[in-house]
Amino acid sequence: MKSIRLSAIAVLCLFALPLAADGPGREFSAEVVGDFQLGGGNRMLVNLVADQFTSVEEAQSLAGLLERGGQQALLSALRGRSDGRIRMGALEMPVALVVVEEQGREYRYLFLTPRKINFHEKEFGEESLNYPFGVVVFEVDRFGRGEGDLHLAAALSIGADGHVEIEDYNGADGRIERIKQLR
Repeated sequence: MKSIRLSAIAVLCLFALPLAADGPGREFSAEVVGDFQLGGGNRMLVNLVADQFTSVEEAQSLAGLLERGGQQALLSALRGRSDGRIRMGALEMPVALVVVEEQGREYRYLFLTPRKINFHEKEFGEESLNYPFGVVVFEVDRFGRGEGDLHLAAALSIGADGHVEIEDYNGADGRIERIKQLR
């Protein structure tokens, strides 16, 4: 299992700078690339749509909830939320949390969603049940172009040093490339 470490500030968006007057983008097209099968191949076109952004105070509260109550507490808090959506072909998935942070002349985005657990995972009590989130983290420049990371089945935790840790199930992480801002 591959894991990465990101600061809680970067991942759950403790905004350091005010957003520009025209604000961050709300819709992006991109290509997902990884060592997993997505509809018969290792590449797929996606659209990421942010209908709204989560506030700083709420992001801080959710980070604290993850630290105190773990993944199940965070899953419960995200139930019923819809900050946006991800479209892959005819499939559209709701995104519970969209966070954006201005970093100089770039924006860093976090799309977080509880992933759907498959029947066979529940029926057989597979280890993948411990990886209940889907996470997309990417940066775009002032022209709305960029790249980032995709975590299809991820476990989230807060480490002893206060950093959010993202652990991928069976190393099934990927990249999100050729990001273009549409609006």
